Amino acid sequence: MLILSKNIKDYYDGVAGSTGIDKTIIYNRETLDVDDKNLPKFFNTRGNTRGFSFKSINDYLNDLGRGRINKLNNRLYQNYSYFIIGFCGKQYIGWKLYNEVKYKTETKLFTTITYDFDMIKTILDFKSWRSNIDDSYKTVINKDLTQIFRDFNTPVFVYDQNYDKKQIKEYYSSDTKFIINPVLKDYEFYKVFDSFQAFQEIQMYIGGVLGNHEKDIITIDDKYKIEQHGFDKWSFRKEKEVKK
Repeated sequence: MLILSKNIKDYYDGVAGSTGIDKTIIYNRETLDVDDKNLPKFFNTRGNTRGFSFKSINDYLNDLGRGRINKLNNRLYQNYSYFIIGFCGKQYIGWKLYNEVKYKTETKLFTTITYDFDMIKTILDFKSWRSNIDDSYKTVINKDLTQIFRDFNTPVFVYDQNYDKKQIKEYYSSDTKFIINPVLKDYEFYKVFDSFQAFQEIQMYIGGVLGNHEKDIITIDDKYKIEQHGFDKWSFRKEKEVKK
């Protein structure tokens, strides 16, 4: 796979040098921030609640951000946000756990990234009266988002609830982003796929799913289909007799 990228490196790039470059498969890895106007419907969580009796897919998505730090089980982290990596046809949910350390003259914010759902459930209390967090988690990761990958012609995207958190007191982020071709290293995605696996998955997805375009189906009139098989208009009925 040939990766085209402008001065942006990712953790799996070096694999091409060890396995060789297949120039028939090209990954144009141009990073793009998608504005709200073009945001996929699945990730447009604003104003999509369906009331008290029916739970929409966006409600399941919002549930991931409705947790609170369990102070009894955790003394380290003070806040969190979640993100969803779309990678080669599947979704992977991760969390950013924040802890703030105060020095004499400044305060620093440290971020820990994890994809361990079982660990997250010990650190956070998720309270949603419509369902439990396990249902929401499974619903989101099992949703078929193939069309999003196709629409943006990409093997990778991210929905980040809090792209660039600066202060611990910011609970709800105003900087939610949907990014095409993000830098996976920034999300420590090597915790999910190592460099070789990530490279292979992207190469296969581009060469397979994104590279396969259905050929136009040519519709042939029935009369031409009949003639192609050696029949004519009189093959299934008697010719009219000519009266003498």
